[in-house]
Amino acid sequence: MDAIFGPVETVSNFIWGGNWGDTQILPMGPLAIILLGTGLFMMFRVGARPLRRFFPALAEVWQGRKAQGEDGAITPWQALSTALSGQVGTGNLAGVATAITLGGPGAIFWMWITAIFGMALAFSESSLAVKYRETDEYGRINGGPMYYIKNGLGKKWAWLAVIFCLGTLFSAMVTGSMIQANSITEAALETGSAVFGLSIPTWLIGLILGALVFAVIIGGIKSIGSVAGKVVPIMAGAYVFIALIVLIINAPKVPGAFAEIIGSAFGLREAVGGATGYAVLAAIRAGIARGLFSNEAGQGSAPIAHAAAKTKNPVQQGEIAMIGVFIDTIIICTMTALVILTVTGDFKKSGALVAANQCIEAGQTLPEGASLDTLFPSAYADGREALIEQNGPAAVAFLEQCQSAGIDIDEAALAGASDPSVLMDVDHAWETDANSAAITTRAYGAAFPGGEFVVPVALFFFAFTTIIGWSYYGEQAVTFLLGEWATHPFRYVWIIVVFAGTVLPAGGLWLLGDVSNAAMAFPNLIAIIALSGVVVAMHKMNDDPDHGHPVIDKTEPPAE
Repeated sequence: MDAIFGPVETVSNFIWGGNWGDTQILPMGPLAIILLGTGLFMMFRVGARPLRRFFPALAEVWQGRKAQGEDGAITPWQALSTALSGQVGTGNLAGVATAITLGGPGAIFWMWITAIFGMALAFSESSLAVKYRETDEYGRINGGPMYYIKNGLGKKWAWLAVIFCLGTLFSAMVTGSMIQANSITEAALETGSAVFGLSIPTWLIGLILGALVFAVIIGGIKSIGSVAGKVVPIMAGAYVFIALIVLIINAPKVPGAFAEIIGSAFGLREAVGGATGYAVLAAIRAGIARGLFSNEAGQGSAPIAHAAAKTKNPVQQGEIAMIGVFIDTIIICTMTALVILTVTGDFKKSGALVAANQCIEAGQTLPEGASLDTLFPSAYADGREALIEQNGPAAVAFLEQCQSAGIDIDEAALAGASDPSVLMDVDHAWETDANSAAITTRAYGAAFPGGEFVVPVALFFFAFTTIIGWSYYGEQAVTFLLGEWATHPFRYVWIIVVFAGTVLPAGGLWLLGDVSNAAMAFPNLIAIIALSGVVVAMHKMNDDPDHGHPVIDKTEPPAE
């Protein structure tokens, strides 16, 4: 596995983190820099439209419950819901926790900044998707970055559209299907064991999930849009409502949480300790990376859904699309962050693991064949006692070696390396050494009785809607590459992939997903920049009071 995923991890770490191996090449990943830079560029070019037209766009979302034109397959509301089904997912639960863990509370501020500029990207790409969409001989609407690359940039850019489609297809299979199915399986196994004391076979979960997905996607985009239009608003609304209850319970702590976010974002708290630059950079890096992962702005997935909207106005659908980014990041991610930052409880972390990480950062290397997880399991690791009993002597020897090298290791950390009962007390779940979604789960669990089930239930619905949303993205990529005939076979292949995701370990699939997401984003961002003049023309024409909301002419020949 290391031979397969080792090079993939290196590439993924460079794309998203800017480091190649152990060397930091860039302060943050090149994809994050390009995405944020393109967002800034488009925000400037469209005159800060996402800010100026925010409230009118909300009205357009509400009006979009009904068709706004004859062309298209689903209502603008259903198109937004389908796009949100792909956007709202594990990133809103696990991604937020990871951002805070890696970059501190300040990472949330930079997620907000990323979302604001991401709204400009969403507006641009979705406007282009409607303008350059096609209707095939079967009356089916096809659209997305591959079509505005082909029809907007000309045939000589067809190779760029192919790269985008290959990235979309692979990303759909990995992150849009298998990883989501794997997350549902883990949640079902944990809930079945904790609540009912049952051991559910994974193949049974796979069959049930596959059947549910098949029942939705077999009807194509109209069925997907109909289900998403009903499930996604309820799903998102219920999650926000529960989070609001938690915040009302912890209302006195909410102002402090906002102050901590702002203070940490600019290193105000770290200034005393002289680590301001590092802390701010970590917050920016984590916030941008997790924000982009969550809302997918600029990646090119959401415009595929918006291209199917029944609308005669590309600009109007672009404004609806930018609201999706706001809902995903500014609302849902913020609610998750505030729950994590305000809820306090009896949380723990391993002092030995903290010390081991200090040693590694100082240049010490673990014994050959050993891993950090086995030598220094976290406070919430499964089988922790057995691991410490087996590897305690080696763990103690490693920390003592660090002490000999001049690294300050306290006695509690040394004791914790061989005694599982020795742990550090912390106030908040994000200060523990639990992983991603487990942090959010423990925060809700400490908030009110039964709260630990909020995340598994939300995760099921978030992941399920992501699976059905991404099935359409993959289907559109296959249609572009192979033709209409491949649509129905792809739906059956999709069910097989979903089933495989329930019975196979996720492993390095996240790394493959990171690379395939980049394969989508780079071609899309090139197209957005190249077609920025078209976006500006639509933007200005739509603001012209003599034109109102025009039907944009889509018949002009593409550039050659």
